[in-house]
Amino acid sequence: MAPSSTQLQRMREITFDYAGARDIADVIGNMSGIAIDGGLAWTVSDEGRTFECLRIDDAGFRLEEQYKLDDFFPDLPAGHEADLESLDVFGGRLWLCGSHCRVRREPKVAGTLDPGFNRRPSRHLLGSIELGAGKPKRGTARALPFVGDGSLRRRLRNNAYLSGFLNLPSKENGLDIEGIALLPKRLLLGLRGPVIDSHGLVVSLPRKAALLPEDGKPHLHVLDLGGLGVRDLARDGDAVLVIAGPVTGADGPFRIHGWQPSGAGRIETPPVIYEWSATARHPEGICPFAFDGRPGILVVYDTSGEGLQAGTTVTADWLA
Repeated sequence: MAPSSTQLQRMREITFDYAGARDIADVIGNMSGIAIDGGLAWTVSDEGRTFECLRIDDAGFRLEEQYKLDDFFPDLPAGHEADLESLDVFGGRLWLCGSHCRVRREPKVAGTLDPGFNRRPSRHLLGSIELGAGKPKRGTARALPFVGDGSLRRRLRNNAYLSGFLNLPSKENGLDIEGIALLPKRLLLGLRGPVIDSHGLVVSLPRKAALLPEDGKPHLHVLDLGGLGVRDLARDGDAVLVIAGPVTGADGPFRIHGWQPSGAGRIETPPVIYEWSATARHPEGICPFAFDGRPGILVVYDTSGEGLQAGTTVTADWLA
């Protein structure tokens, strides 16, 4: 069960060293998801088309290998970043999810808004890769179709609550997936947007059928997060950790909730177990992590604000 608010407190920083990574500025400046499995940490950035594996050492975590998404998902649409927002390790597989979002075009004239928005199917990855001896195995990747029949966006189009938001830009309450967590029977996808009637949403799919295009009708969890959307999810025993934050790029509020998923179909109100004040640090990734034998939570950020970056390193917070 997730800790209570009186137990959770910021204790120290943990360093991630990405020396040797390609496009390192994008990697360390835009961390968007983390999962820890044994002595390995897996991270993603919402820029580029890679994912990274780091190994724990006395100083924190150090890059062991950087992998190209295209080596595992050769059909991933080319030309743009994959906008990976979340990942998890479960059942000997590494699970990866893109935002599936639309983005408003950059204006051609400064100080104006462009009326159009971009559709980028490179953001439409929901898939997994088998792991062996701590390494992703080529030829073992599975994913939903990126567009058309069987794709996740097509599957969500039939949901009465989500259908009207699928083509809106992400920062304008459009569809924006930012969290993934695997449970024994369900795959959970946390939505930064839309927020509906001031409630955050989590999409639930049957785990064994999640990557079968013809199976698995989505179920929607509706969460009272105080008007915020979901910025990440992580399994923590029989509970789920939820980072809640604004749909927009505002500097807060950001909170961690401890959630016990229910199948009752009613609005659920997970308790707050940690809260940041308004901050230039935008928490984007979360996972359980025991340090020096003490249980805790590791949080990574997607911004270089407040001295998080130095050379090839970036720091995360450990909450005891």
